[in-house]
Amino acid sequence: MAARRDGDTWVRDVELEYDIDGEVVFEVSTLEGRGDGPGNPPAVWAPRRLVREPEAVVDAIRLWHGYRDMLRATAPRADPARRQAELARQVEARRSAAAAARVRLAVDASAVPPQQSRALARHLAELDQAQLCFHFPRDRFGRYAKSAVVALTGYQAGLSKRGPWLAVRADGDELAVSVEALIGANQDHRWDRLPWLWSTAHRDVTAEQRWQVPDADQARPILALLDRHALADALTRCGVDVDTRLAALLDGYPISYQYARYTDTWVKTLYEQLRTCAPWRLAAAYQVWQDERQTARRPAAEPIALFGLKGLSQSVKPMVALDTRDGACRLTMTWSGSNARLTRALWECPADLKAELHAA
Repeated sequence: MAARRDGDTWVRDVELEYDIDGEVVFEVSTLEGRGDGPGNPPAVWAPRRLVREPEAVVDAIRLWHGYRDMLRATAPRADPARRQAELARQVEARRSAAAAARVRLAVDASAVPPQQSRALARHLAELDQAQLCFHFPRDRFGRYAKSAVVALTGYQAGLSKRGPWLAVRADGDELAVSVEALIGANQDHRWDRLPWLWSTAHRDVTAEQRWQVPDADQARPILALLDRHALADALTRCGVDVDTRLAALLDGYPISYQYARYTDTWVKTLYEQLRTCAPWRLAAAYQVWQDERQTARRPAAEPIALFGLKGLSQSVKPMVALDTRDGACRLTMTWSGSNARLTRALWECPADLKAELHAA
């Protein structure tokens, strides 16, 4: 076809169309399969490039054919000793904070509806400050996570609308409790379905209710696999499947040529997030989400996001989601513009379980 130079590349001259009076070059089109992007569009992704020499055509085909291996990312290196040292710092910090709980109440009772004022007063009276300090999210150094917001319980019907929640934030070495306007469904840390993490009224729950295993030792082999970054083995052992795209990322491969430049970021994020997972809890976590959706008369047979894979600034982003359709518990990669997610307290390894194992 006829083409002209634009800097270091060739471009088709639209006025010449296929007139061969100009410089003749080759157009190479590489096709990607259907449904690779946001919303699973029906169109096939087909990047085109123009090259001058026949050898360049062969090179382009070879690059395309082998891009998965050429662009494969290296998974983060497992360091169990470092993980154990990190766990030791966190456990010590949690126990110290619980032994000398520093919790500041800054609650404006007028922020909740009048009919909920008694419930608010009861929740404040039952606030277990030691448990709250022990379980509050931590960074890898054992300090309170600065950006974390823990939503304890809400005072309006429904989770998808903004409303008053009893919430906790870190303020230096102490925790501040207040009433905030939050969207419950969008919170990473929502403890209304796990009140034993913060309320004296639920101190007597069993280990199986808290951890979904009868004792801590049953979780030890799974957590050991996660510490070694044997994520696929840990998931399989707990009966959790992954879709083809997440399976590719776990092995370091791009999910497609179109998104290959994000592979390093996505692989790193996937390993960082799933190493804190408790795979045996995923099925029960999904059931909690389904119950909430059914109570709200919303569709309850669809994936729910756990975390984002990062890297893209667009509104519709890649997410790792949990799904149990077809009777199988499965992690899947989805594209979503929603901020709704499954609270981490339902699917991550509980802090008191890790402390129990560390002490053993």
